[in-house]
Amino acid sequence: MLLIALVVVLLVGALATIAAVNSARFGQRVRRDVSALWETIPEPRPIDRQALDRLPRPVRTYLEKALGSRTQCIRTVRLQHGGTFRPALDGGWLAIHGQQYFSLDPPGFVWWGRVRLAPGLWIDARDRALRGVGNMLVSAESSYTLADSSGPELDQGALLRLLGEMAWFPTVFIDDRYVAWSADDDRSAKATLRLNGREVTGRFTFGDGGLPAHFSAERYRDLGNGKSVLTPFTGRLSDYRTVDGLLVPHMMVAAWIVGGREIEYVRFSVERIEFDI
Repeated sequence: MLLIALVVVLLVGALATIAAVNSARFGQRVRRDVSALWETIPEPRPIDRQALDRLPRPVRTYLEKALGSRTQCIRTVRLQHGGTFRPALDGGWLAIHGQQYFSLDPPGFVWWGRVRLAPGLWIDARDRALRGVGNMLVSAESSYTLADSSGPELDQGALLRLLGEMAWFPTVFIDDRYVAWSADDDRSAKATLRLNGREVTGRFTFGDGGLPAHFSAERYRDLGNGKSVLTPFTGRLSDYRTVDGLLVPHMMVAAWIVGGREIEYVRFSVERIEFDI
C-alpha cells in the first residue's frame, strides 16, 4: 500500500510538472504572437481634430467627448480583464481572466484567456487578428489542443471583434486608412474596418450620454465540427472611465441573438488598461 501511495504521489507530481511546463510554453507562444503584433511600432502621430468634422454627427459628438484634451494617437494597448464566460449558450457561467494586446497601425490584437474548471484543471484560449488574419487556439491545461481554427469565417469574426473593441482606444476611429463611417441616424452610425484586403461592417448605437452603448453585426458563430453560421451578434458597452485622458468602457457584454432571443456568453470587466507601454 505504501508503494502504491508513493507511485500515485510521484505520478501526480509528474503530471503537475508537465502541466506547469506546458503552461509556460503556452505563455511563450502568446508572447511570440505579441512580438509579431508589435513588430513595427510607428512614430507618435498627432490627432487630426479636423477629421472630426467629416464624421457623422453622433460619432463626432462621441469622439469630442472621448478624446478629451489628448493630442497624440494611441499606438499600442495592453489590457487585463476579469469576468465570466460560458462555452455553450445553454451552459453555466465560469470565471475567466484574460489579457489582451492591441496594435493600432495596422490594427490587430492578441488575446489570451484562461478558464479554471476545477483545481488543477483549466482551459486556455488564444484569439488573434494579425494583419487581417484570424486564428483561435484552445487548449486543455495548456497541453492538449482542443481547437486550432482559421479561415475566412475566423477572419471575419476576429475583425468584427477588433472593430467592436476599438472603443477601448478611440483615436483609431478617426484613422480613415482603416475605419470608414457612414451616417445611419441621430443615434447610430455604421463603421467599416478595412484591413489587408478584408472588410467588415458593424453598427454602433450611442446612448443618452453620447457614448457607444451597443455594437451589432452579422457574425459567424461556430457550431462545432467545422461548421459556422452567420448569426446576429450584439455587444453592450458601459461603465465609462477616464484613462490617460481618454474616456473608455470598463464593461463589455457580448451576446448572440438566436431564435429572436438574446443570449449572453461573455461578460468582461476591465481591471487595467495601459496605452503606449
